[in-house]
Amino acid sequence: MKLTQEIINQAMQAFGAGEFSRVISTLSPVYEQHPMAKMVYATALGKVAEFTTSFEIFESLQSDYPQNTDVAYNYGLLLKEAERFDDAQKQLSKAIAINPNYHVAFHALGNLMSELGRYEEAQLAYEKAIAKNPKNIQYGQSLSKCLYQQEKWSQLVAHIKREGLHLSDKLSAELYTEACYRIHSRGELAKQSNMLSSTYSDSYSIHYFLALSALESKRYVHAKRHLEKSLSLADSSDKEELLTYLDYVSWLLNATKDNLDVLNRKFENTDNIQLLELAFNINENRRELAEAEKFLGKIQLIQAEGDKEQHELKRSLLAFAKGEFEEGLRINEHFLVKQPKSLPHLYQKIRTLEKLKRFSDAEEVIRFIAHNVNNLHSSKFADLSSGVMLNGFDVSPSPIVNTSSNSTNILFIVGFPRSGTTLIESLLLKNANVELLEETDAVETFYNQMVEREIVDPETGDIKRTNQSELDALANDYLEHLTAYSPSVDSNKLIVDKMPLNFPYLPAMLTLFPNAKVLCCLRNPKAVALSCLQFEEINLYTVEQFAEAYNKVFTCWEKMEPILRDRAISIKYEDVVADPESSIASIYQFSGLTEGETKTLESNSSPLFQTPSYYQVSQPVYKSSMQKYENYPTLFSECPPLLDEWEQKWGY
Repeated sequence: MKLTQEIINQAMQAFGAGEFSRVISTLSPVYEQHPMAKMVYATALGKVAEFTTSFEIFESLQSDYPQNTDVAYNYGLLLKEAERFDDAQKQLSKAIAINPNYHVAFHALGNLMSELGRYEEAQLAYEKAIAKNPKNIQYGQSLSKCLYQQEKWSQLVAHIKREGLHLSDKLSAELYTEACYRIHSRGELAKQSNMLSSTYSDSYSIHYFLALSALESKRYVHAKRHLEKSLSLADSSDKEELLTYLDYVSWLLNATKDNLDVLNRKFENTDNIQLLELAFNINENRRELAEAEKFLGKIQLIQAEGDKEQHELKRSLLAFAKGEFEEGLRINEHFLVKQPKSLPHLYQKIRTLEKLKRFSDAEEVIRFIAHNVNNLHSSKFADLSSGVMLNGFDVSPSPIVNTSSNSTNILFIVGFPRSGTTLIESLLLKNANVELLEETDAVETFYNQMVEREIVDPETGDIKRTNQSELDALANDYLEHLTAYSPSVDSNKLIVDKMPLNFPYLPAMLTLFPNAKVLCCLRNPKAVALSCLQFEEINLYTVEQFAEAYNKVFTCWEKMEPILRDRAISIKYEDVVADPESSIASIYQFSGLTEGETKTLESNSSPLFQTPSYYQVSQPVYKSSMQKYENYPTLFSECPPLLDEWEQKWGY
């Protein structure tokens, strides 16, 4: 029987349909007449697990055609199926050595390494496949999944964005959304939210992580919308979590005791670890310590023995809150023996040592963090060596000439983090004529949208529009933008928008709101530096890093002051602590606020109580705490000149 083109076509058609037994029966009488037929026949044998005969034929082919890439490649794939992984790697590597541009072999090698859990090698192979054939979506997906397996979230986001995979590929879009959430890239997700939710309206994963990111950003209205969509797509096993999150959002939007009681009942009846951790965090932040301890106990009962160590930080936090500092330190150090590079535990150790007045030991931990920052583990920042992000602080604004006619009263509270902005906010919270926005990215995201639309000059921070009707429309757009964070912003009240590092956006915002004013909080720079080095809230780990960031921020403020003129004042944290009544009276006078009625806060139920600084400002503030940096003389013994200059400039 002679091999004909018709026989080859029949065999290839059967092969494409996955009918390997038909391939074998078709080629069996004639496969030895041509090397291609021989390879197809041997491959079909391998597909039905007749590996011995298949591999004998491939060995024969390789002997006759040692430089044939297809032989080495297909042999390698079958060796992988036979779980002869080392031999498979050799054959795929041989195919690549014969033809370094053979991208399918690179991709196959990546798949092999990934299956073996050798993700670094897999990543390298996938990257080479993409370099040879950059338009292959499958290669991009494979690299995405490989980066996901390694939890290389930042690289995953960069790869997917660079290739534009999230724009048309559902899997890539899902991985991208989760990765952005994992690295707290809230601005990125806010920008892509509409596209992602509309393009992939049937994706539970995308709506779920958009909801969690919106929650982190305090865009509670958007969070609710995404949670409701997730609920419509969810399996029954996920619905309890989503319904509880919806109750959580209801409380955040309307912080009544009734809403909090509904939420707590849900927590009490759940075995979902993620929800129980949320319950612990809420109650620990509110200093409802018995409730927090109850939820922690439930978590530990549910989790496996090996996982219980994860919650030693929670037990340490509870001991700290109770004033049991020695016990808290013991728990924390027990964990750090096994995981000495856990940044949250190291910061908790610093704060506990300070309470025990072991200042030199606390300083030693601060220095340890500074010297080992590249090797420490934190879920809060993707890159611990990058420092605090201070984009836009080089703006050089012009005097404000044209403004809108919008009459909304807004007070923007700014300052370096840990300078007392939350203290001011907590004092204003009690006034019934105040609408508090919490600490959100509302201004930053709106400003960046104006930059993208070329409404704002990013070099100066100035709005390019001069027509009043256009400015009026932009002001209304901003007020509409705020409804993502709170559905009931009352523009008849004084809107208080506190976000410490909003300096670069002030000229644009005051252009849109001619009645708006700015309150800048100052505090002794050394006290601020120490506070920043004791908390994982800002990505700064040395006094030198802090000094550079502080200088950049307040150099920007010095450029702002002549532009803002009488629409801006500075207030010292120390003055507020020494005489809060006079301080709040001066703020009222500056902002045009009357004392009005006093709000009644229901059992500390306000969402403000969830912010990191709240518990500290809600307790009695003793004057001695303002000078506690003096307990760390060696830390500031070689103080950067920049810090000394600002200390003198502020009159400290």
